[in-house]
Amino acid sequence: MSAIPGPTSLGPIVRDFCRQPEGLVTAFSDALLPTLKSHVEEDCLVEVVPFGSLVRRCLTISGEEALPIAEAAHFEAAVAHACRLLPDDSPYRRTARFPGLHKALTRTLKELRDWGIDGDEMARLQAEASPRLAQKLESLAAVDRESQHVLGLLGRQIHATHLQACLDATPERDGSFDRLLVFMGAEVHPLRLRWLRWIAESGVGVTVVVDRHAVGAEVFKGAQRSLNQLSEMPLEIGEANRLLKNLFSGGGHEGVPVDVAITSASDPLAEVEWALRGCLEEERPDRVGVYVRDLESYAPLIESAARRLGVPIVMARREPLLANAFARLTLTALEFCASQDVRSLGPIVHSSYLGLSCEGQTKLASGLREAHGSRGMQWQTLRTWAEINEEEYPWLLNLLKWRQEVIATPVNAADWCGRLVGLIHELPWHLTEKPNTLSQKRDSHAQSALQRVLAAHASIDRITEGASLPLPQFVDLCRRLWSAADVSVPRADFGVCVTSNAEALGDVDQLFVLGMLEGVFPRRRSEDPILTDDERDEISSLRPGEPEMTTSHDVAAAERDEFYRVCASARKRLVFSYPQADDQRDNVPAFYLAAVEEAAGAVDKRDYPRSLLAPKMESCLMEADRRLREALDGPRETPSPVEIASERAKAALRPAEDQRFTPGQLRDALQCPFQYVSRHRLRLRPKRSTTRWASLRSLPQASGLVGQGSAAQAEKALFEALESQLDTLYSEVPEWEMQLLRAGGQRLIREWVRREFRARETWPKDSVRSSVGFGTHNLRDTMPGGVKLDGVVPAVSSLDRYSVTHLYGSGVKDTSELSDTEKLYYGLYFLAMHEPGREGALEIEGMGGKRALLLLTRGASRPLASRVQEGLHVVDLSTSDDPVLSKKLFFDEVKRSLATAMVRIRESRIDAIKGDHCEWCDYGELCRRSKSFGEEDSPFGLDSVFEE
Repeated sequence: MSAIPGPTSLGPIVRDFCRQPEGLVTAFSDALLPTLKSHVEEDCLVEVVPFGSLVRRCLTISGEEALPIAEAAHFEAAVAHACRLLPDDSPYRRTARFPGLHKALTRTLKELRDWGIDGDEMARLQAEASPRLAQKLESLAAVDRESQHVLGLLGRQIHATHLQACLDATPERDGSFDRLLVFMGAEVHPLRLRWLRWIAESGVGVTVVVDRHAVGAEVFKGAQRSLNQLSEMPLEIGEANRLLKNLFSGGGHEGVPVDVAITSASDPLAEVEWALRGCLEEERPDRVGVYVRDLESYAPLIESAARRLGVPIVMARREPLLANAFARLTLTALEFCASQDVRSLGPIVHSSYLGLSCEGQTKLASGLREAHGSRGMQWQTLRTWAEINEEEYPWLLNLLKWRQEVIATPVNAADWCGRLVGLIHELPWHLTEKPNTLSQKRDSHAQSALQRVLAAHASIDRITEGASLPLPQFVDLCRRLWSAADVSVPRADFGVCVTSNAEALGDVDQLFVLGMLEGVFPRRRSEDPILTDDERDEISSLRPGEPEMTTSHDVAAAERDEFYRVCASARKRLVFSYPQADDQRDNVPAFYLAAVEEAAGAVDKRDYPRSLLAPKMESCLMEADRRLREALDGPRETPSPVEIASERAKAALRPAEDQRFTPGQLRDALQCPFQYVSRHRLRLRPKRSTTRWASLRSLPQASGLVGQGSAAQAEKALFEALESQLDTLYSEVPEWEMQLLRAGGQRLIREWVRREFRARETWPKDSVRSSVGFGTHNLRDTMPGGVKLDGVVPAVSSLDRYSVTHLYGSGVKDTSELSDTEKLYYGLYFLAMHEPGREGALEIEGMGGKRALLLLTRGASRPLASRVQEGLHVVDLSTSDDPVLSKKLFFDEVKRSLATAMVRIRESRIDAIKGDHCEWCDYGELCRRSKSFGEEDSPFGLDSVFEE
């Protein structure tokens, strides 16, 4: 039979087959089996079985040995073993260790076997093939023979081996079935077709059903190839609507009209939400389907939107194994046991699986740092700490005991699997500790996948190499295998069917098809990485009389077959949608949409604008939409002012009357009150890598660079200061970053020393004093308005008529024009060093390869030169030819800025002020009003009313 795909044809065929007693129903695609079972009555003697099980049953009744089918992990592990044996001249030798090659080889070898090409046939073709193909066939034959040999030793076989064994056996019947109904779809599978002829010759009545176009257009070419191989003329059955008749056929055919809609939304999430809203328009969710070709990208969006809107969904999908928290934590625990750094347990400390309080997390993290500080004794120190705190962290002591037991005794992979099972049961996130929830089911699947992937490798390793592995090598093996593995995500039992396979949709009244974009559906043509199209054509030419192998062009043409199945899957309504293009995405609607619009005749088209976040109130079906619509229709409110309401809290932040301030504190208060309060009043210290790098700025002052007599002495003092600084970071910084800090610090030291002594030659100074506090050595501490300065400057000196203050920091960012905060910061130092009859200067060493000498006026007896090539710059801040007027204008701005900063401090202001500092501020995620986290700026622009 050739039937139009979809529920209108499939159901009647199955029900008609069930009218006679007994028989078997199967399909080449396992995804179709649940739908087939739904059309078989419970008391009917007809049985629905997977095709692989049917073949194995027939092999058994023929008196042949039928070993269990090898799992995909077994086959890949056997292929991985065979790849390690490839010679150096093999085209696959350089990539033989990568899991990606093993997967690709497994897929291609299965396909070759489906075409009846085993290792012996490959060797025969090799003698006639071109040199490049001959090389590949030689390697493929070697991998095929070795992998099948290993699977045989393991007591496993592949499906193609069962098929071939049946063809080589004498067909026998035990009377278990006389009729067989097979749904082939449009799949091209020569070996299965030969098997169907074999079972038919044994006396079984075989009915084959293939897909067809309603009016015979150029679709389902694979089905026609299969019919040609069977040498049968099919009986055409099934009725079609106008869309199915006109789609891909040129049009002009009449038929029953079908309800078709094409919609677009602002982004994939909005597209998903509008589709799920449409699903609830049907009374029965199980009569609605959602088809999405790119399920990997859309699945998280569908799950989150379904949870928010309360739409039940049934979605079978797979995700990377290490995307599961249970799997990641297990691997982290193993890597902790195999590492040389106890701090590698850090990712586990903050996991919600442990259920630790904030104090418990802090205590454990502190214990890890303290243990790491003991260096060579860190594991013994951590063991002692864990014994002392066993009541609070019993799992840590168990983990350390497991490590001590296994670290010194290498075993083979099979024994490691047993050890891993024992470890998993000692971990705090083990399944038995949690209630029966969806999270438990996900973790149960992950636990099974962890062990299954390792067991498959271990079973192959046991019969091939069986080498003993130390713990670090076993952990490397786990990461390699688990990184390439995936796991099934548990699904619900009832709800809207979400799938990427049209054959898995079942019988639905309404279907939503998401992501209709070029390159997504249809997918772009892509050649097989193992055998190219030209090589496949060459193999076909070397096997005259045998079916031709499929190429990437056939695979691309099959996309049209899949789309036709999608269009035939819904009884009443089809809704196609796609995300709109924007400034970041150039989304091109699939050309299939134009074909649908032409074929269906009347199509309902609608675009959901970006501003339409929910339907009108009378159209809202879900409580989440009603709440959102109420908020959108309600009065607009501007963000509340950011201020402290409690007078007690203001008093806690307000400084004492005699409070002293560093120039940096006053600068921060002027720059952003929120930053000042967070950093200097609340003393919040984000732990970022940039903070550790910034700590290197203190090295010149800590080493007394200005007072060192020679470059050698200065370099030695700086290196000692660097090692002292790194020693304080030892327990907080990973070893790789420690090496970077050391290398970066050494580079900075060499540059500092070079510029220091070049500066002494260019700007010779005397009366050098190091570590001078405000209020000493003519360095004032009283500023305008009675503000008292606090702190110590690295050094002061004299240069001709200049009093020079030496500073170390980030350097002057823009020497052409200082910002208000920079003027305040540097101006406070100029005010502090002011002496009648003398001028002030700031010598600032930065971390960007420059040293600047800031002058308010040029008052020296000789010109002060710059050496730009040496990184020495003289920056004159004067804005007028009159030096007195220039200094007055500068200090007036400094005084105004100082007064502003003090007002903000005394008023306990905590509002955030946007500016360039937001780019490097560490408190942006707390203030939520920086350039990156602004809340008063509407993401929808200037629109104040949302219109549909």
